[in-house]
Amino acid sequence: MGCPSTSFFERCKKCKACCKAASSFVRIYVCRHEEDLIKLLRADGMDEAYITVPPSASCRFLGDDGCILGDIKPFQCRLYPLLILSDGSLGLDPACTYSGEYISRLSDHSSDARRHLEAMKREAATLTDKERQLLAEWSRYVCDIVKLY
Repeated sequence: MGCPSTSFFERCKKCKACCKAASSFVRIYVCRHEEDLIKLLRADGMDEAYITVPPSASCRFLGDDGCILGDIKPFQCRLYPLLILSDGSLGLDPACTYSGEYISRLSDHSSDARRHLEAMKREAATLTDKERQLLAEWSRYVCDIVKLY
């Protein structure tokens, strides 16, 4: 059976499950290269290093059509359903509604999932060791991660 023709990430925007906290706080790390996001958070009097999502709540930047931050959405959010692992490699969160489809699309080098993976690998390569370590903290809470690279 072939993959649906609808863009993976267009359907992702409709799901929004990853933008809603479960039973505990979620801290989204803001990388130092995300200057526009840092300026926005600073202007709003918010923490510049983390966006915190309270338990059983949605991210404050979640709108009806997905993230209202657009191009300045945090790297950690743009990375999803991928995660930075403690060894610096990338893994996939199997809890993502579309994780199976994401994996199946990786073999097609022109697919949106493959382009996403390649772009995230390039951006992850620019992170400092400290940033990788902070981003990898999230993966400690994910069971059955599928290691990709």
